[in-house]
Amino acid sequence: MKNIFLKIILVAFTISFVGCEEPETEIPAFKPVVFKEVFDSFTVNEDEYLNFGDWTSFAETGTVQWTEQNDDNNGYIQFTTFGSTTGDATNIAWAISPAINMDNSSNEVLTFKTAAEFITDANNNLVVLISTDFDGTNVLTATWTPITANIAGLATNLPNGSADGVLNVNSGKIDLSTYTGNIHIAFKAKGSSTNSALDGSLRVDEIKIFDKTL
Repeated sequence: MKNIFLKIILVAFTISFVGCEEPETEIPAFKPVVFKEVFDSFTVNEDEYLNFGDWTSFAETGTVQWTEQNDDNNGYIQFTTFGSTTGDATNIAWAISPAINMDNSSNEVLTFKTAAEFITDANNNLVVLISTDFDGTNVLTATWTPITANIAGLATNLPNGSADGVLNVNSGKIDLSTYTGNIHIAFKAKGSSTNSALDGSLRVDEIKIFDKTL
């Protein structure tokens, strides 16, 4: 009899407790970034030519290409001809992202960080481009459109207290919301063509495409 009485009380308490619960707040669906690359320091190959994931490395002129770097557990990519003994009169190298699909997102913006170190010639520079028809192989036959962004270089005013080579020049938010299908982002670096063995370095990291409204 005692056990039956306790069970009745327990059931009544449970019903009362459930009835007093606050309505659950709906958790919004998680919307990840469209694309993100930070060149994880655990997987970059220090000082080796770019061979990271599905990235494309291409030397348009000369033989020097982008390399993978790791400083203080921060991975990034770098282009420099400093100390080069190849004798190339000119070096132009591309680092091209994997295909990025823009059909499952909206209001996209691109951001990235760059750095420049010991740049003394305006021809030793970095430009960023976008393509919708790059086939993953034929770089020079694809259509590439320049992207307007803040990019480290000879004329860059570095933030107060920062040093050359520090990846702290923010690109700003570049609107990509009109793009559909697959795109590729390219970082095209050039040596000065005057004294390539003394050119400085250009660095890229923290590339992200995301919905600016989130």
